[in-house]
Amino acid sequence: MKLKQNPSTHSMPAVLAGLLAAWLGVAAPVYAADSGVSVASVGSVSIKQQEVEQLLRGMPDAERDAIKGNRAGLENWLRQRLASEALLKEAQGKGWEKRAEIKARVDAAVREVTDRIVATSYLDSVAQLPEGYPSEADVRAAYEGAKESFQLPATYHVAQIFLAAPANDGAAVAKARAQAQELLAQARSGDFAEMARKHSQDERSAARGGDVGTLPLAQLLPEVREPVSRLQPGQVSDPVQSQAGIHVLKLLESQAPRTATLDEVKPRLQQVLRQQRKQELIEAYMARLAPAGSVKIDSAALDAAMSKAN
Repeated sequence: MKLKQNPSTHSMPAVLAGLLAAWLGVAAPVYAADSGVSVASVGSVSIKQQEVEQLLRGMPDAERDAIKGNRAGLENWLRQRLASEALLKEAQGKGWEKRAEIKARVDAAVREVTDRIVATSYLDSVAQLPEGYPSEADVRAAYEGAKESFQLPATYHVAQIFLAAPANDGAAVAKARAQAQELLAQARSGDFAEMARKHSQDERSAARGGDVGTLPLAQLLPEVREPVSRLQPGQVSDPVQSQAGIHVLKLLESQAPRTATLDEVKPRLQQVLRQQRKQELIEAYMARLAPAGSVKIDSAALDAAMSKAN
């Protein structure tokens, strides 16, 4: 059981919808007929394991974890993917792409994409950043000017002994709480890490002696935030109940709120400064191509166009 709070399950439909849109919006990889195990299929249409792995690897960790935790949603997503592929295959089988109106739309889309790629690539070439930008002085000045925005919250390095007991199972909760009380005295006077390895039912943290890492309170489970905030380094809490079970918590160390150092924010600052300067160069170049004083606008023609569009 992770002590860290998971992404909200309320966002799951949006996560899956976004994933589906990303998958449908990009041409599917082409694999040979024997290029791997199919994770889903309908008729002659299939989705290969390699394709799913490739897509999941490219996702942010939080979204990937959310999807893995919703098997029903994932399977529904696969069914929609198969339906989309089957629809495309059916249309192609009927030569739909050869229809004059479809070819015209495809040609227009190709021209639009081609023009966009050419223009974007050229603009990138003429709006190159100066070599060595930003300088150390630029970065330091930006840091000093925005120092108040680089505040870091208090963090807590926590270890736990976790005993699984769903909150809606009264008997399991009572049993886990009794076990936690038995372990508490030993946890406070003995080797907490060794006890976590032996008794904790969260395999990942148990393997590290109960260590769940260093986190701000906002990233901990709501039920454990207050107990953790009251602990002093080295102290062990009374058993704390969450939706998943009982936690015995030990605060290994804590750090008060502070301002991030220049070294901590430097990579991000450099990136932001480069992005800002790049945008400035792009806007300046575009302004030179169509200076406000040189552009002629026929108000009557514009009004007529707007009127006809109604």
